[in-house]
Amino acid sequence: MGFEYKEELKELLPDYMDLLEEQGKVESRGEGYYVCPFCNSGDKKNYTAAFHINGTRYKCFSCDEGGDIFDLVCHMEGLSKSDFIKHYNRTLKIMRSYLESNKSKKSKKSREEYIPEFIESIDYTEYLHKCHENVLQTNYFSNRGLSREIIDRFNLGYDSEKNLVTIPYNSDCKGYVHRILWNSDKKYCKFGNEIFNIKALYSEGIDKFLFGNDENVFITEGQMDAMSFEEIGLSAVGLGGVNETKKLVELIKKVSSDKIFILALDNDKAGRRATGKLIEELAEAELDQRYIVKSDIYGKYKDANEFLVADREGFIERIKLVIH
Repeated sequence: MGFEYKEELKELLPDYMDLLEEQGKVESRGEGYYVCPFCNSGDKKNYTAAFHINGTRYKCFSCDEGGDIFDLVCHMEGLSKSDFIKHYNRTLKIMRSYLESNKSKKSKKSREEYIPEFIESIDYTEYLHKCHENVLQTNYFSNRGLSREIIDRFNLGYDSEKNLVTIPYNSDCKGYVHRILWNSDKKYCKFGNEIFNIKALYSEGIDKFLFGNDENVFITEGQMDAMSFEEIGLSAVGLGGVNETKKLVELIKKVSSDKIFILALDNDKAGRRATGKLIEELAEAELDQRYIVKSDIYGKYKDANEFLVADREGFIERIKLVIH
C-alpha cells in the first residue's frame, strides 16, 4: 500500500491539535503553543508553554521532542515508533473527514490561496443586507434568545441558498462570520477577523434593565455571547475566540477605552486560560485599563448565551449582582 495522502495529512497537524483540545487531551496556550503532551511543559499558573506548532511540524523547547503529525499520533495513540504503516493508517482514520474537507476546498477554491492580505477590506454590505432581508426565514436567532431589536441592530442575516446565518462584525460590513445550519465538523467561517461590536468599547451603553450604569463593557469569547448581554441592555464585545485576546490589547493600545472591562469569557478550561492570558497581556502592555474578573459569573452555565436561553430572568438577576 502506498502513502498517497502523506503530505496532505502532514498539513493537518493544526487540525489534529484542535481535535485533541476538543477531546481534552491537550491544552492550548494560544498562538500555536500548547501544554506539551510529552513532558507537560506549560502546566503552570502563568499559562505559558514551550510546545509549539509551526506549519507541519511541532517542537517542544523544553523536552526537545519534535516531529510531524504521524509522530504525534504515534505518541498519543501509544503505537510502536518503528511501525510507520500503523502511524499512517491510524492518522488517516482519525483525520479522514478533515482530509476530504481540505481536498474539496482546494479543488473548488484553489485560487483563494493567492488572495492578498487586503481581503479584509472587502465591502460585504450588499450581501449582508440581502441576508438581513431574509432573516425571518430562519428561527435560529430567536431560538438563541435574541429579540427582533437585536437582530435588526446588528444586521443579522440568513442566506437561504447556502442555509447559513451571517453575523457582521461591525456596522461597516467589512467582515463577518457565518454559521452553517447543517451537520458539519466546522460550523463557523470567518471573513475578516475583527472584534465584534467595537463601538461598545467607546460609546455610551443602553441599559434598559440594569439600573443605568454604562461604565462597564463585558468581554466575551463570541458574538452570540456579546449579543446576549446587549439583549438585556448591557454593552459587550466578542473577541471571536480564545486565541484573540491580543487583538483586544493591540486595539486598546491604539485607542484607549475609559470603560471598565468585565472579563466574561466562557466558563470552561479554555475560557479560564484565555482570561488569564488576557490579564497577563494587559499587564505586559502596561495599560492603565480597569477590569473586573468574576470567575463564577455564569454559575452552572458555559457562557452568556446558554444562560440567557435557559433562564433569562436568572441571567438578568445574576448580572445585576456582578455589576453592583
